[in-house]
Amino acid sequence: MKLKTKADLAMRAFLCACLVPSVGMLLLPEEPAAANQALAQPPSLTTGEGKVNPQVLDEVTDYVADHFALRQRLITADASLQALVFQTSAQDSVVMGKDGWLFYRETLDDYLHTDPLTERELFGAARTLALLSEYAQSRGASLTFTVAPNKASLYPQYLPYVGIPLNGEDDIDRLVPLLEEQGVKYADLFFPFREQEQVLYHAADSHWTRRGAALAHDALSNALGLENRVEWFTQPGQTAKTHRGDLYEMLYPTGSALEGETQFDHPFAFTYVRPIRGPEDQRIQTENSAQTGSLLMFRDSFGNTLFPFMAEDFAQAAFSRSMPYQMALLDETGADTVLIELVERNLDYLVDNPPIFSAPLRQLTGAPASGKVFARIVSQEDGQLEGHIRLEGTLSGPVDVDSPIYVQLGDSLYEASPVGMGEDGEYPFTLYVPSGASLDHVRVLYLLDGQVLQAGQTDFSHR
Repeated sequence: MKLKTKADLAMRAFLCACLVPSVGMLLLPEEPAAANQALAQPPSLTTGEGKVNPQVLDEVTDYVADHFALRQRLITADASLQALVFQTSAQDSVVMGKDGWLFYRETLDDYLHTDPLTERELFGAARTLALLSEYAQSRGASLTFTVAPNKASLYPQYLPYVGIPLNGEDDIDRLVPLLEEQGVKYADLFFPFREQEQVLYHAADSHWTRRGAALAHDALSNALGLENRVEWFTQPGQTAKTHRGDLYEMLYPTGSALEGETQFDHPFAFTYVRPIRGPEDQRIQTENSAQTGSLLMFRDSFGNTLFPFMAEDFAQAAFSRSMPYQMALLDETGADTVLIELVERNLDYLVDNPPIFSAPLRQLTGAPASGKVFARIVSQEDGQLEGHIRLEGTLSGPVDVDSPIYVQLGDSLYEASPVGMGEDGEYPFTLYVPSGASLDHVRVLYLLDGQVLQAGQTDFSHR
């Protein structure tokens, strides 16, 4: 065969191969998204106002990139090749560790101390949890906060070389003393996990194993002072390879490797109030006639395996994945126990996502002097708390790092959650106040050198 003919055939074969992903979109069924992927939506020629969509070409590009034929198989093949040849991850969000371990890249900041929370952010988180605890107590409930450890925090020996951690403490170790100062009950999960020689996190997943969830349950039940409960961690069970790790699925969407997971011999006694689609449901409610008490638990994905154990301990339990936390659920459920579980890597959620609850009233004696701080407040009726409007704002200027923030509306003084969105150097705050609150005379109060002052200038607007 002549060289020209060979080259021509090779070119034709190459062009045909290039056409397979695009032409296959018309012929082959679409593959589902893997792990936590969010695929691009179909492009639209017009906007919501009926005008020509100027982003339509970008949307077409994104859609084709996410939906071309054999996408998942090609991604898996590419990731396998990179792992085999270069020992690197094909996904920016996944880090390949030792002995087949995988880690979320975003947890490396916590491990290396490269992006710590500021002292003000830590105070804001602690003070906001204290306000939630106060709210729970006003409803006859107790509140406990707990943190699920990052996998890298418990098993750094499986990390690849990512650098030497900078001096300083982990954010959670800096937060705990502030929680104690603010009177927030904290249940430590780091200590019981570090005490165990047994590995209790999946190698190819970002979460603990079911046995690890059992250990977390035992520690939390003890912290809550619960009686008549099962010590799940020591219960016998059968282990079988049934678990497909989320990090593994992100790297190898069509891969088939499975990890061991425990099925406990002891059966669960609770029942679901209504059928669930799966553990990722935004809200799950359970009942257990053999128990007493009621639980409201705000949880994240670590609660997928934890919630069945917690459901065993209460006559009624509600598990919510809402973020920000909606404390109206406490009024709705009438729970006597509130538990907030949050993974270590997402501690900044406490700073960026102010919880939704009615701001507490405070008393002020005397007239505070005027300070040099500039306050900006925006009000809006966002509909997230019935009968309330949302006020969000910032302070710019010298303020004590551990200063609460108060907003006076007419004769009423409210304490704000000292968290929210703001620029560097600003002190954000957020609060929900009754819709009928007076907005004609607004003052913002804060502490400087321990003295109560009011903002020298306040810019108030309505959105």
